[in-house]
Formats: sequence, C-alpha cells, structure tokens
Amino acid sequence: MENKRTLLELGERVMVVGMAGEDYCEHEMYVDVSWKGKVLAVPLVQLNPLDADEDSIEATGDWHYWSKRGYTF
Repeated sequence: MENKRTLLELGERVMVVGMAGEDYCEHEMYVDVSWKGKVLAVPLVQLNPLDADEDSIEATGDWHYWSKRGYTF
C-alpha cells in the first residue's frame, strides 16, 4: 500500500459525512469528512473508526484488509 498525501495530521479526528463522489472512487474508496469547516474527500484507508456503528467498523476493516493486499477497483 502506498502512502497518499493528505491534509490531515496523524491522529487528527474528523467526522465522516458521506461517500465521496464517483470521480474520486474510480480506483480507491474515498469518503467525505468534515474538516476545519470544509468537506474534504480522503482515502478511507487513512481512517480508523472511533465512534461508529458495527456496519461502518466492518466495512472500514474490510477495505483496510483488501487495500493492504494491493486490491483496487
């Protein structure tokens, strides 16, 4: 898995507000997060759920698993 550039700091907390648009998700899973009063699309692989429902935790874990193996869309 390659490192992606991001505006987020390691350990920074953000809130996922939805899935990013299709144009962002052609090869990787992106989500929209609320960050400093803006909405920013970030790779899901850069996030770890802290306060999420079981389905979100499972989906994030599944994507991390597949990303570590080099899979993309």
